[in-house]
Amino acid sequence: MAVPSSVDLPESIPFEPSDWNYKGEGNENIVLVWRKQHRHKRMALATVKLDDTQRKRDNATYTTSVIGPLLGPEYILPQRLVALEPDFLRRLQAKSEPLRPAHRLHRQVDLSQEVGVLMPNAFRGTPPVSSSGRLRQSVTVELKPKWGFLPSLSSVSPRNSVKSRVCRYCMHQFTKHASQDISGFCPLDLYSGDRHRIVRALDSLAQSPQNNLRVFVNDHIAIDRHGKISDECVSQWEALRDCIADIVLKEPLFSRLKQCQRMLDSLDIEGILPLYRRAVESGSLANVQPSIGDWLTTVTDFLHRTERADSTVTDKQVILEFLISTTLKDVSVLITLPEWPVHRTSLDSVPTEPQYAIAVIDSDPKKLAKIPDYFSKDEKIVKHYLKHCPDLGSQRQCIE
Repeated sequence: MAVPSSVDLPESIPFEPSDWNYKGEGNENIVLVWRKQHRHKRMALATVKLDDTQRKRDNATYTTSVIGPLLGPEYILPQRLVALEPDFLRRLQAKSEPLRPAHRLHRQVDLSQEVGVLMPNAFRGTPPVSSSGRLRQSVTVELKPKWGFLPSLSSVSPRNSVKSRVCRYCMHQFTKHASQDISGFCPLDLYSGDRHRIVRALDSLAQSPQNNLRVFVNDHIAIDRHGKISDECVSQWEALRDCIADIVLKEPLFSRLKQCQRMLDSLDIEGILPLYRRAVESGSLANVQPSIGDWLTTVTDFLHRTERADSTVTDKQVILEFLISTTLKDVSVLITLPEWPVHRTSLDSVPTEPQYAIAVIDSDPKKLAKIPDYFSKDEKIVKHYLKHCPDLGSQRQCIE
C-alpha cells in the first residue's frame, strides 16, 4: 500500500548551537529547545544511532498516521526531518553534557547521525509578554498517564488473577521501589472521569512524581522526577492542579487513550506470546521489525473492524495491535498554559475557561522482538507483587 509522506525531505539547520538549550532526554532522544522567542521550535536529536534517515521518517509517519487516527490528529505535533552537521552535534554535545542526568551519561550523542527531528515547542506556545505588557509565566505540565485499564479475568491465567484487581502501575511499584517509596498514584484515578479521583491522582503525582509528572515554568523545571519542587510551585500547586483536572475532564484524549489501549490489547501479554511464537514458527510473521506499511495496514484494519464489528483477525494483526497498545501505554501528554491559573476559592465555584495547548509525545513504535521480554517482565512484576502482598487483605483494589 502507498505510504503517505508526513515529513519533508531533510534540510539544513542554519542555527548556532548556542541558540539551543538542553531540555531533557529519554532512551533514544535528547530534546533541545530553540532560544529564539519569535519562533518557537523544539528539536529531538537521537542519542544512539538509528538505522538511517528512513527510520526517522517512518517514526514520524507512525506518529501522525498510526497514533494520530486513534487519538485525534489535533493532539499530534507536526514533525520535519532536518540535516545535521558533525560540528553542530559536537558543540551541542559539549554544551549539553553538564546538564544531563548521571544515569544517562553512559550513552553519548551519535556524532555520525545525519538527521534530527524538528517540531513545534510544546513547552511554550504563547508570547512571553501579554498584550498589557506584563511578563507571563507559561506553565507546562508533562504527564505520563500509563496503563488505563484492568485486564479481563478471562485474559489472564488463574495464578495471575491479581492482574484483574490491581493495575499494572501499582503492582510495578513494588518491583521498582522500596516500600517507603511506593507512590500513591493510580493511573485508573486519572482516567476515571471523576474529578475527585483525578485531583487525588494529581496530588499523588506531586508527592511522588517519579517518571510520571514534570512541571516547567518558562522552560525551567519546577517539579522533577525526584519530587524536587520549587517554592513557587508549592505555593500555587492547588490552582495548577485544579486547572489540569478540569482539562483532563474536558479533553476526550484520556478516554480515547484508555479505550484504544484496551481494544488493542484484548488478550494481554499472556495471550499474545503464544500467538507470537506460532506466527514466527509458521512463517506468517517474520521476526523482524514491522515496516511502516505493516503499521498503517494494522491501524486501518483495526478501525474498519471496529466500525463493522468484524471479528475476523489474523495472528499478525493481533500482535501488531498489541504493540500499538504498548506505545499508547507509554506516551506522555504535554499541557501548556500561557500563565499560572488563578486559584479558586471553592471546588464548587464555576471555573473560568482556561487557555491551553495539549499534545501527545513519545509515541514511537515498539519493537516486535521485545514481546518475549514483555512476558518475562510481566511475570516478574506479578511474582514480586504477590510476594509482598500475598493475600486480598494486603492488596490494593484498583477501580476503573
